[in-house]
Amino acid sequence: MSRLNGFFTLRTPADLLEKLEVDFNRLKAASQDSKEAQYAALDFFVCAEHIPDWMKHNNGDSLSAYRTYPEGPIVSHIANGAKHFRVDDPRHTTVKDTLIDPGAFQENAFQPEAFHTAHLVVELESGGVESAIDLASRVLEYWRTQLRG
Repeated sequence: MSRLNGFFTLRTPADLLEKLEVDFNRLKAASQDSKEAQYAALDFFVCAEHIPDWMKHNNGDSLSAYRTYPEGPIVSHIANGAKHFRVDDPRHTTVKDTLIDPGAFQENAFQPEAFHTAHLVVELESGGVESAIDLASRVLEYWRTQLRG
């Protein structure tokens, strides 16, 4: 019988928060049209999707109690789309696509904060477009508040 409890030394929701912070920093540091940024974004959103599972295991509350936050449905849709290639589950209705916005200026020639350079975006079914970094920043802040108070 398996004794698997956590993943190596990752055992608590706080451990997953630390991983989420590392993934976020990798996403911010990577050139935004690179594979490295895409890998970091995938890691970030899949990790964020599973913090509620670890919270439920740790605290015993309902899973929906931990998934009910403003970005929760978007995170769930992105993570499940990334893990399963395609999302056919009818409960996922928030994300239309994930794309690379090529931007108007080269990232290595212009300051990304001041000029429209390439970046990862999440296209929402509502018609909005969200920067992956901005979305990840809000998700990270939410989990920091939940786990650190």
